[in-house]
Amino acid sequence: MQILLIVLFFLMIAQSVTSIIQVKYYQKFVNGITNKYQGNSSYEFYTDVSKGKILKTIVAVVVDSDGRIISCHVCKGFTVFARFKEAQEYHGLVLEAFHLKKGEKNRMSQVEDTLAKVYSRKLEAVTAD
Repeated sequence: MQILLIVLFFLMIAQSVTSIIQVKYYQKFVNGITNKYQGNSSYEFYTDVSKGKILKTIVAVVVDSDGRIISCHVCKGFTVFARFKEAQEYHGLVLEAFHLKKGEKNRMSQVEDTLAKVYSRKLEAVTAD
């Protein structure tokens, strides 16, 4: 019984340490993106999470004033081990297209679904002003 408690204690410590490492990585990534586009006030930065059955997908996207994607980064998998990768296939696309596609009940990938959620959040921010 004591061995089980010791193992459980060490697993909790390992989870805490890996969570801290992931949070530090995320903060460093977000700081890098915001510093890169800091001088241009017409760009907006959004992040959102899509939870699948097993894995999470985190999308970080920079859009211009027209809603066109300037930069899109995706982090898929077990987030403790996953890293952000640039998704070139979304560059130049408009966020509204993902929102419309979702409205048509078409099957979407987790990234596309998350981009549709980002557009919805952007609309909420505009209408709240």
